[in-house]
Amino acid sequence: MEQRIDKFLNIYKQLSRPLKVSAWFFFCSLLQKGLLFFTTPIFTRILSTEDYGMISIFNSWESIISIFVTLGLSYSVQNVGLVKFSDDKDNYQSATLGLLLTCAAFCSIILEQIYDCLKPIIQLEEKYIFLMLIHCVFNTIMTMWSLRKRFEYHYKKMVCVTITYAMFSTVLSIVLVVLMKDKAYAKVLGIGISTVIIGGICCIDFVGKSKKLFNKAYWKFAFKYNLPMIPHFLSTVVLGQLDRIMIKNMCGSSQAGIYSVAYSTANVINILNSALHASYSPWLLQRIKAKNYNKISMVVNAILSYYMVLLWIMVWFAPEVLTIMAPPEYYEGVYVIPPVACSMFFMLIFNVISPLEQYSLKTTFIAAASVGAAVANVGLNYICIQRFGYLAAGYTTLACYILFAAVHYTYMKRICRNDMDGITIFDGKKIGQMCILVAGLAIFSALIYPYHMIRYVLFITILVIMVVKRRKKYTNVI
Repeated sequence: MEQRIDKFLNIYKQLSRPLKVSAWFFFCSLLQKGLLFFTTPIFTRILSTEDYGMISIFNSWESIISIFVTLGLSYSVQNVGLVKFSDDKDNYQSATLGLLLTCAAFCSIILEQIYDCLKPIIQLEEKYIFLMLIHCVFNTIMTMWSLRKRFEYHYKKMVCVTITYAMFSTVLSIVLVVLMKDKAYAKVLGIGISTVIIGGICCIDFVGKSKKLFNKAYWKFAFKYNLPMIPHFLSTVVLGQLDRIMIKNMCGSSQAGIYSVAYSTANVINILNSALHASYSPWLLQRIKAKNYNKISMVVNAILSYYMVLLWIMVWFAPEVLTIMAPPEYYEGVYVIPPVACSMFFMLIFNVISPLEQYSLKTTFIAAASVGAAVANVGLNYICIQRFGYLAAGYTTLACYILFAAVHYTYMKRICRNDMDGITIFDGKKIGQMCILVAGLAIFSALIYPYHMIRYVLFITILVIMVVKRRKKYTNVI
């Protein structure tokens, strides 16, 4: 055992600094998202389905309001800006912080004035809105700080802050939920307090390096880049969040809570998605800037292949996973898991190609394509939820994510053709084959959930075939 540990440590020591940073960034993303998943069984047994529905609605509205309050400044504009202004990162990020605080103050004043008009739509008390605004700002600051550390290869500070925040917010949320009567508010309050404390420390670090919160050139760049992207940001939120809001309004809080738990269970695969994107996006942007396109296709194919295998395991054993995650009153939501989990594969496709779109600065089409998918999602949800019930929202989500990925992939090919001399960066044929397999998996797995023995036998059979093929391929290479 000690020899294996020593061997692993020696391999780790030989890694380049960028690879170490990517590995630690991946670990931090997994830890932060993983804790949300692993604490779900605790909260589903403390909170009622109505409480969980309220938290789900809070998170959904926060995702929407955050785009306006923060202008999406922790999204792709940070990665692109840090690459383009690599010789002046301190002033660039300080100016971005100043723009964030200005937008947040302006939007908060407007929201306060129109809250009475929005209350019947949002259906949240004012205390939730106040907490939402504070959390939006400081969560964005934390994300911007983490991205900076990723570019500077300062992974030790990033790991320390991530672990502290993840543990503190989890423990505080559990304690407050146990102690407070309003358990839904207690859950979000625990996360909010933790975000303010850690985000405040990150904010002080920003200001300590550069106090120039206003820079006309950098503000102009951020506005020019992000304003056309707001419809895109909103559309991605609609694809991922609006179904819960519509289910609450059309079916009730309890159904929204059941759907939310099932969605969160399926979304565990997105933990890997987010972690991969966080480390992959800066790597791809830097290779695009250097015009070094070698091995990009190979890396992407490997990411998608391994992700697909993990997705298959997750979907195949969804009934067992949901049994662990929640009590029996949530079990009918199991049929939401296959389409939602498979939707994450098509979101991953967008994530692996989007840095190329973002670097081209042609953000108008990105927004238009995303809006189209979001509008389709709203329309399909309205029709299908009324006709087939709230479980249908999972399948409308899958259909719209397929459309979302297909349109963006088509536009990515256009960028390669027009701006990169027709160089093919991604393997379209391989990606297309995997898409067909994933879509089939979403439908077939749900049909055989009641037949446990058939699922287990098929799983073992497919696993054996995969291992045998892998060994044959390895033998041929040798």
